[in-house]
Amino acid sequence: MKQVVYFYEGETEKKLLEFLKNTQTIKSGKLKKFNLWTKSCKKLTRTINKGDIVIFVIDTDTMKAIDTFKENIRLLKSYNICLIVQHKNLEDELCFSCNKKDTITLFTDFYDTSSAEEFKTKFIKESNLKQKLTNNAFDFKKLWSRADDFQEFLDQHHLLINLNCNTKP
Repeated sequence: MKQVVYFYEGETEKKLLEFLKNTQTIKSGKLKKFNLWTKSCKKLTRTINKGDIVIFVIDTDTMKAIDTFKENIRLLKSYNICLIVQHKNLEDELCFSCNKKDTITLFTDFYDTSSAEEFKTKFIKESNLKQKLTNNAFDFKKLWSRADDFQEFLDQHHLLINLNCNTKP
C-alpha cells in the first residue's frame, strides 16, 4: 500500500510537520528522523517501498558533506522522492512565512527570547502551536517556497530530483 513518509532533520521540523499533518494542511504520513547531508541512506532504502511518496525536509545552511548528499540522492533515484528545501533552516523559513524581518524578531515575537536554542526548546514544547502561528501571521503558502538557489546547486552537481512536492491532502 502506498504511503507518505516525511523525513526531517531536527525536532523543530518534526513539531511543525506533526502540526501540519494534524490540521490536514499536509498529507497524513509517517515521520522519521534522517539527515541526507550527514548519514548514508543505504539502510534507509530497505525501510521504504518503491511506491511510497518519500519527502525529505532539508536544511541548506550547512551543505558541507556534498559527497554524502550526492551519494544518497543516487541511492534514492529509483524511489518516488521529493525534497522540501528550507532556505537555511526552519527558523529562517518561519521568519519568511510569518513576515519577520530577521530571526531575532521571530524569536522575540514568539517567545520573548533572542536565543535560537531557547526558541527551539520552547517551539518543541509549545502546547498551542496553532495559536502561536496565527498570532504571528503564519502563511503556509510562503513556507518552503524558496528553492530557486538550491535548484542551482542541484544543476551544478548534475542531480535530478523533484523539488515540487505535492503535500496537500
